[in-house]
Amino acid sequence: MSKSKISVLQIEDNPGDAYLVNKMLNRASDLTSPDTQIDITTVDRLQKALEFLKTNKCDVILLDLTLPDATGLNSFLQLKHSYPSTPVVILSGQTAYETVMEAVRVGAQDYLYKDDLSANLLIKTLHYTIERHRLLFEIHQRAEELETQNLALNDFAHTVAHQIQGLLSQMVGYASLVDSHYQEQLSVPARQAVDQIMQSGYKMNNVITELLFLASMRSENVRADLLDNKRILAEVMKRLRYQIRETAAVITMPDSWPQAFGYAPWIEEVWLNYLSNGLKYGGLDDQPPLLQLGANHEANGMVRFWVRDQGPGISQIDQKHLFRAHTRVTSKRIKGEGLGLSIVKRIVKQSGGKVGVDSEEGRGSCFWFTLPPDKPVLNETKTLPEEF
Repeated sequence: MSKSKISVLQIEDNPGDAYLVNKMLNRASDLTSPDTQIDITTVDRLQKALEFLKTNKCDVILLDLTLPDATGLNSFLQLKHSYPSTPVVILSGQTAYETVMEAVRVGAQDYLYKDDLSANLLIKTLHYTIERHRLLFEIHQRAEELETQNLALNDFAHTVAHQIQGLLSQMVGYASLVDSHYQEQLSVPARQAVDQIMQSGYKMNNVITELLFLASMRSENVRADLLDNKRILAEVMKRLRYQIRETAAVITMPDSWPQAFGYAPWIEEVWLNYLSNGLKYGGLDDQPPLLQLGANHEANGMVRFWVRDQGPGISQIDQKHLFRAHTRVTSKRIKGEGLGLSIVKRIVKQSGGKVGVDSEEGRGSCFWFTLPPDKPVLNETKTLPEEF
């Protein structure tokens, strides 16, 4: 049976250390890995190593960080820049511990101290390094494949969703036409049916818009601009008009808003979630929801926007869990998955702000979020917070 081969490039300018490593590898190969042949090439300069790698492949590099033509972290960075796919193990002698740790942090696979070196430790490190590197390469490849699949699925979802929205718009449009021009000719049940078609159509459109929004959060590059909250809220009111009518809610807001920056489609979803929850939970059994919207400057310069209701309020214990996924605002049995507030938290965090609620049982609630008054640098949506 033929032996497997491990090709090692040793970059070491100390002849004694180079000889010792060669001897250890040969001994370890014979005693602990008889089925493995280790071919080791030694060079004493970083430049020689770079020239060697132009025409030769190796499985792992043993790098001394103290070389005549490159010292410290710089030697590793040059090697990594030129040959990023080849794993590197640091062989440390007099190099500072902080430098060795920094090399590992920026990409070195492992490190060994020359004073503690043994044949068994050296051969094990080589095997582990190669296997770890192979696994990481496979994971990276799989991640790229999944990313490609996700992009394809995302494009498909957008196409289907837009087609459904188009058909939905036609359905609602025809229902609206009937409601506008033929209402007097319809019986009461027929008018109720037309009205229900229109309500369901608008609700379905909101659901599709939310799904498209969630999908776009992972793929869009966002840019913060000066927000026009008056326009944003006008759009939110359109999306919630049937819910507002059903609940007979009263909503008040200021004529003007303080300057704040954010990504308008995101902030629209924040307002939508807060107002939607206010319409669901912000009233009492015998009274419709009364929602008050406003904004004020905080001491740190951030702008706080809020929605205050006169509902039953929220206990201190429940407030701690509000902005987590799958958590309801109250225990009322109202349809919905309870994902809205967790989405709000992620949006606002990405926008450079914070979210929260001030509430007492029996005294209503005030849900708020903050935004910067000046233009921030927003993260790309591909790097959402880890809890997403």
